Amino acid sequence: MNRSEQLGQWRQQAAASLRFLVPKIGATPQDEAVDDLLRMLRNLPPRPASRPPYAGLFPPASLSVWRQQAADLLFALVPGLPIGEEHPLDAEIDDALRALSRLPQRPTNRPPYMGLFPPATPSQWRQQAGDRLLQLLTGLTGNLGPQDEIADSLLRSLRGLPLRPLDRRPYEGLLNAGTLTEQRRFVGQQLQRLVRELTGGELPVDAQIDRTLRLLNGLPPRPVGQPPYIGLYPTATPDLLTQAQLQAIAPATPVAQLAQLLPHLNRTLREYQIDTPLRIAHFLAQVAHESDGFRATEEYASGAAYEGRLDLGNTQPGDGRRFKGRGLIQVTGRANYAEAGRALGVDLLTNPTRLGEADLATRSAGWFWSSRRLNAHADRDDVHTITRRINGGYNGLADRQNYLARAQRVLA
Repeated sequence: MNRSEQLGQWRQQAAASLRFLVPKIGATPQDEAVDDLLRMLRNLPPRPASRPPYAGLFPPASLSVWRQQAADLLFALVPGLPIGEEHPLDAEIDDALRALSRLPQRPTNRPPYMGLFPPATPSQWRQQAGDRLLQLLTGLTGNLGPQDEIADSLLRSLRGLPLRPLDRRPYEGLLNAGTLTEQRRFVGQQLQRLVRELTGGELPVDAQIDRTLRLLNGLPPRPVGQPPYIGLYPTATPDLLTQAQLQAIAPATPVAQLAQLLPHLNRTLREYQIDTPLRIAHFLAQVAHESDGFRATEEYASGAAYEGRLDLGNTQPGDGRRFKGRGLIQVTGRANYAEAGRALGVDLLTNPTRLGEADLATRSAGWFWSSRRLNAHADRDDVHTITRRINGGYNGLADRQNYLARAQRVLA
């Protein structure tokens, strides 16, 4: 790849990162930096000192709406810089990205973007693509539409099946009957698994995956000559949680244990939109208590006490031990394992110990949190309701509150 092509790719990645970061701004100075960048990209005069950021750039609206509009406009403008040599605005874009990501300033004499975006492998792109497909399909509402047709087509390609007959509705013949919402969730889970399992270099199906993502996102077609996935999402999304922060929240836990969980925690936080400091603090406080400070992804007790618990769906001999508490939030009982397995795309009834492994231990906690709509209570800083929804009562409330206070200090 020559310098011009590399610069174009970096701009695509910068645009995707800005679209992700700007709506999550938490401080006015960052808004000012974004406003300044937008004005430079549009060749407008500087913002008057008495005017708040974004005023005059967009019609009157709330700050959150302005930020989303700014993110969308940056996503459109940054890749449109003149092709060829480095543009003076590339340095401004780099500065804005570093400010929004809370990174150090760019070293003197280092070209813009260098060091911001490590090279991505096809495997990394596919990991993100699979997760995004699941998120988009489960978020669809309404009747069958073009999005369902392209999702059906992609699933057939990945399974090596013939094209859908014209007289057959999307998903018909691919899965057992169910509501449209259930069908979309199932297809999303299958696509997530199959896309993430692809191996090797670029494959013909990568172009189809890219096309599906663009249609589901309402994005324009991929430019001719541009590799699949470029510009769809950041190559390296800034982590919501660092190793140092996690160690400060759980200082008594072995560092190696926290390091093993950290990448899975970051993925879970993004996947389930636990993405503000207050949401993260509440989530970590609860799972830290439930998992003995992140030390245990499986209940210490044998599980025999759950034998015959019909309220947990334990209807078969041995279910108590087989489906004892596992995961960071201690999913317990046959019924809950079945529900979690359907949501995560894993057969946990056949392989229940899988829930204790680091990836599913964290994702199952995110699934439980999301399925009980706990983000809304975290936004209200309501630790009592969250504790009751997770525990069924207030066992360990003081310990949860202690973790919460520590996490809030660390993440402030």
